[in-house]
Amino acid sequence: MTDEEFESEWDRCSVWINAALKYALGTHDIDDVKAEVMDPHNSAAFWPGEKCAVITQLSRWPKKTQLHFWLCGGDLDELVNVMRPQIEDWGRSWGATWFTTAGREGWQRVMKKYGYSPVWHVCLKDDEA
Repeated sequence: MTDEEFESEWDRCSVWINAALKYALGTHDIDDVKAEVMDPHNSAAFWPGEKCAVITQLSRWPKKTQLHFWLCGGDLDELVNVMRPQIEDWGRSWGATWFTTAGREGWQRVMKKYGYSPVWHVCLKDDEA
């Protein structure tokens, strides 16, 4: 994707990414996400769909590679039935064998039929709250 194409797609899709950020507990704003995607030393990737968008992160450890669906927004059907398989295939091409997502509890119901199962519960203590 050229820089011009990226900017056009980002402008079109950032509304969906921004909507997903309200569940990120204030860790990023839309400009932070764009900077991470544009940084060639970062593992974040931007996936624009027709009616949705996804931001992923690829993490590599000595014995596992993980593709994390970090921010997902827009049309749920397109996200899980069109984008998810393409993104998973891309992750596999980089050696990913773990595919994760985190978010509201409802994602567990949505993703179960695609082979995802809950494995962790996250507890947060926020000293700034």
